[in-house]
Amino acid sequence: MKLDPRVREKYPDFVVSYVLVSGVTIEPTVEGLVERKREVFSDLKARYGALNVLDLAEAKAYRAFFKAMGADSSSYRPAPEYLLRRALDDRFPAINNLVDVCLLATVEHWVTAGVYDAEKIKGDALTTLAVETEPFELIDGRKLSPKPDEVVLRDDKKLLAAYTLGDAKAAMLTQKTSNVLIVIWNASGIGRERVEAAVNALVTYTRKYCGGHVERSEIL
Repeated sequence: MKLDPRVREKYPDFVVSYVLVSGVTIEPTVEGLVERKREVFSDLKARYGALNVLDLAEAKAYRAFFKAMGADSSSYRPAPEYLLRRALDDRFPAINNLVDVCLLATVEHWVTAGVYDAEKIKGDALTTLAVETEPFELIDGRKLSPKPDEVVLRDDKKLLAAYTLGDAKAAMLTQKTSNVLIVIWNASGIGRERVEAAVNALVTYTRKYCGGHVERSEIL
């Protein structure tokens, strides 16, 4: 996993981290994860339930970062804000154990955590800036292009994710997935300590709820 220096030249406060995990088992859910979700959601409701989400400094930071990349945050809502709203409304997504722990870390720590099948990544994964129109297919089947200077994740052949658009279908998890790359991004105004906390949570979660072995984790 690498970080293009141009990203930090454009967005000085940007932080990226990754966790490389082997030997995971993909299941609809596992013992203990549902209980952990309940604990997190209870805490979120206690902290944010009486507040207007749009008034939160973190939500403002993500919306400002989306705007800086040319995206309308009312059309493409930042993942941490979207997931917080869903948690407060008791409508939090449930996909599978590995995606779910990434969503949980996202809403707990105000970061964006994406997970990709490592076997589908060609060469080195690179967090860089979009430089030209490059359509890619999202997990939901839409084909969209990131705007110039949007933060993107790519390998030697293709886009894996775009900051405001989401993850590519090309590297999505399946029941056969065993080795994964988790990539964590912040937004300007979301401190490095949040990224560090998210990494620590994901190291714990992938071991405890996904049966994985953490090969490497790093903050770039």
